[in-house]
Amino acid sequence: MTITEFNSLTFDGKASLLTKYGRYLDDRITPEGAKILIHDLFGFYVEVSYRFDRKVQYIRAVKNIFESEIYLESINLLHLN
Repeated sequence: MTITEFNSLTFDGKASLLTKYGRYLDDRITPEGAKILIHDLFGFYVEVSYRFDRKVQYIRAVKNIFESEIYLESINLLHLN
């Protein structure tokens, strides 16, 4: 599955695949108070953004989280060994 294919799925389709095959990597809190969880899925990364009231805002795939300084500051991959 490609990023484009994943992003074209319905919300429920994305959630189902992520639950079944995704590997949690890390999370962060945005300045606005949203919590974003990062998962590895099929060789790309998936962000799940939760609002302050714990409702999911979006699920989207991104190609490379390591190009963003936002993730480089906090991500911890030691538990993947």
